[in-house]
Amino acid sequence: MSWQVRRPSAADADAIATINVRAWQHAYAGLMPASVLERQEVAPRAERLRERLTSGTGAPGFVAVAPDGVVAGYCWFGDYRPDEDLPAPGEGWGEFYAIYVDPDRIGTGAGATLMTAALTALHPRPVAVWVLEGNARARAFYERFGFRHDGTVTDFDAGGTPVPEIRYVGPS
Repeated sequence: MSWQVRRPSAADADAIATINVRAWQHAYAGLMPASVLERQEVAPRAERLRERLTSGTGAPGFVAVAPDGVVAGYCWFGDYRPDEDLPAPGEGWGEFYAIYVDPDRIGTGAGATLMTAALTALHPRPVAVWVLEGNARARAFYERFGFRHDGTVTDFDAGGTPVPEIRYVGPS
């Protein structure tokens, strides 16, 4: 399938928020408490996202659009976000904040298209991404692009439940 990659607009907010909720519920089932996943709501996410996209205060990103015009996935990226409790991977790094594809579109190339576009936008900077330790599908996806776990581990707060999250760096 041929994907169009473009910057998202406020008109994409509902589609992106829907993908986000569906992707979380699909990818994180069994990794996060079910109650956290059940509480995910599209409408408030879409409204916050619409405001950020309208005001231009959100992180840079892309959407992958199918030939039929349907947004199938999205990604956000930018400068590495420092954490006072964890060592930065290095000066001048980029970071993937999010990359999600609608569960019905997994394996269609939408994620790979988004990854390639974002890596090109971040080039020549090295890039880091945080991934839940138990998310084998996501880890394999990043590894296909040359990312490797750098040994840094923290906990993601999933509604009061710590979920191990690891940092991948690359591509190398």
